[in-house]
Amino acid sequence: MKHIQVLRSNELFSLWDPTAIQQQGQIILSYCISGTTKVAINTTNYFVSPGTLLTLLPQSLVLNQQPSVDFQCVHLVFSFRAIDEMILPTNYNFLSVLVEQPLVVLEQEDRSLFEQYIALFQQQESTDSIFQVDALRYLLYSFIAHINRVYQQEEGAMQPSSRKDVAVFQFYNLLHQYYLVEKSVNFYADQLKLSPKYLTTLIRQRTGKSISKVIRELVLIKAKTYLTATDFPIYQIAEQLHFADATTFCRYFKTYVGHSPMKYRQIHR
Repeated sequence: MKHIQVLRSNELFSLWDPTAIQQQGQIILSYCISGTTKVAINTTNYFVSPGTLLTLLPQSLVLNQQPSVDFQCVHLVFSFRAIDEMILPTNYNFLSVLVEQPLVVLEQEDRSLFEQYIALFQQQESTDSIFQVDALRYLLYSFIAHINRVYQQEEGAMQPSSRKDVAVFQFYNLLHQYYLVEKSVNFYADQLKLSPKYLTTLIRQRTGKSISKVIRELVLIKAKTYLTATDFPIYQIAEQLHFADATTFCRYFKTYVGHSPMKYRQIHR
């Protein structure tokens, strides 16, 4: 599969469906061209209309879609690897911001700009050239810069990325790909060619949290979403989250949430 794809569709993707085209490790930017749809993403209900941009990460569960007959959107699907060398004056935790706030309604001037980007992506993807891969990647960088601008309105407080900022962004990039299956500091340090001690110190300086806590927060977001938005049995949720068995998952969940998974489901359904 290509690292960057442009797809047109009359529905949104359902990221929790293992048979869907998008798999763990991919990001989907969905831009609504026409029509409307109601959708639940991670248990929160949203209304999508023309000019709406949705950013879906692997943590996103897309449920209960209700598209109108004229609903159309364009999906920009790309892997985390496509942006692992991106250097922008961005919030190191920008990916986590997108998990919490996946939808933004663009102002009219931004809509025109974003639609031009979509047209460029579609044009470039159909171009058979040795430069196609690089052209798509740099176009993607530019597009993400504008998305970052939409979310980060206080640009005056932002600074160009330092080497440390790039390392932290790359850590989060890897984290969102592997947090369910790789929970050790050593794995991320090896991938980034840093010492575990240095990476641990760097993440704590930037976030005030240990790496284990950062990982745990992502795991619990996904666990809570499964429990409240689906009817999956506990053993199946444990499998989806890569726990050894349901007992281990239940013990882990109760330790950090204070309720058993079943009790949490009863309270929040």
